[in-house]
This record gives sequence, structure tokens and C-alpha cells, in this order.
Amino acid sequence: MTNTVRTAGILLIAVPLVFTAGFTGLQVSFDYPDILRHPAGEVLSRFAAAGADLHLYWYAMMVAALAMIPAAIGLGLNLWQRDRHLAALSIGAGVLAGLVQALGLLRWVMLVPGLAAGYTAPDATEAQRQLAVALFDAANRYLGMGVGEHLGYLFTAAWTVLIAALIVRQHRNIAAAGALIALGVLTGMAEPFGAPLAGAINAISYTLWAVWTLVLGAVVLRGERQAPAVQQAA
Repeated sequence: MTNTVRTAGILLIAVPLVFTAGFTGLQVSFDYPDILRHPAGEVLSRFAAAGADLHLYWYAMMVAALAMIPAAIGLGLNLWQRDRHLAALSIGAGVLAGLVQALGLLRWVMLVPGLAAGYTAPDATEAQRQLAVALFDAANRYLGMGVGEHLGYLFTAAWTVLIAALIVRQHRNIAAAGALIALGVLTGMAEPFGAPLAGAINAISYTLWAVWTLVLGAVVLRGERQAPAVQQAA
């Protein structure tokens, strides 16, 4: 179990760091996420004009989302004896959170490059450009707003609350912070319905969630290092 706990702790630190690095790279080089408020044709044109580093940023974010899956499994197993039902639910929520966010990000890795190339091709017809725009808009709404964001917010918040419930006796402050952050993440689910400030609250909450997850990983690694010493003393 020691290797499992150590891996979970390392991944809980790596996931927010890698995701934030990719997100920051996209902000600087692609004006993300503000670019998504522009017409699809402009988004595809800027994507086609960007270099290979843009693809790497999206891929890094997708890998970070996938890494959330083993992190959630390892942490759930580590907390199994505290409450098996909550731990099992946390594993399920964590796996789904990583999966749906990875599926949402996958469109930028596999689908959008082809659409951008087709849209900006010198011999592309107006019908082909309109088709590329329609496919981009459909994928953005379903895979992006629906699967990656809407479901991603739901399962990320659920995982955070469940972990907070599992650690509340040992780490009350961290658990309380996690519960509050989860509420902020959930606020993002109201953005498609026109709720004011939902997007801003969600963005701030996700930044805090990244810090919270990093702290959680450090706590897990610290507990894993202290366990052998406790056993030797006993």
C-alpha cells in the first residue's frame, strides 16, 4: 500500500501543476479561454496559425485530467478504512471527473487540428468552411461545455466533498476549505443558464482547487513518510 499512497500523493501534486502550466501556456499563446467567445472561424484560423506548442499545451491538460484517475483510486484506497462507502464513492467520482474532462479536452488534440486545417486550406470552398464551423460549434457545446465542463464540474466537486468528509477528523481546516471550494466549482454548472458571476466564481474556485489538491498531495506524502516511523516506534 506504501507505493500506492506515494504514487497518489505525487499525482495529486503533479495534476494541478501540469494542468496550470498548460492552461497558462494557452492563455499566453492562444488568449484562452476568452478566444472561445469569438466566432468559430476566427478560433480555427488562430489555431491553424499557432505552432506545435499549442498542441502540447492541450495535450498536457488532457494528460493531467487522465492522471486524476489513478490519483483518485490511490487516495480512495488509502482512506478505505475510514469509511468504505465514502471511499468507494470518492473513487468513482474521481475517475469520472478525470475521464469527462479528458474527453472534453481530447477534441482539441484530435478534432480541432483537422477542422482548422480544413477551414484554412487555400482550396477550401465556402461550404467546407461552413461545415468546419458547424462541427467545431457542435463539438464545443457537447464535448466542451457539456461533457468536459458541466459534468466535469459536477464530478470534481463531488470528489472534493467526499475527500473532505473522509479527512475532516484529521484535517478539519483542509476539509472545510475543500467543501467551500467545491461549492464554487459547482457554480459553473449554472453558467449556461445565464447565472450572473457563475463563470467568474468557477474560475476563481478552480484556481483554489488546484492549490487545495496540491496541499492534499503534500499531506498524503507527509503521512506516508511518517507512517514507517510510527510503526518503528510502536
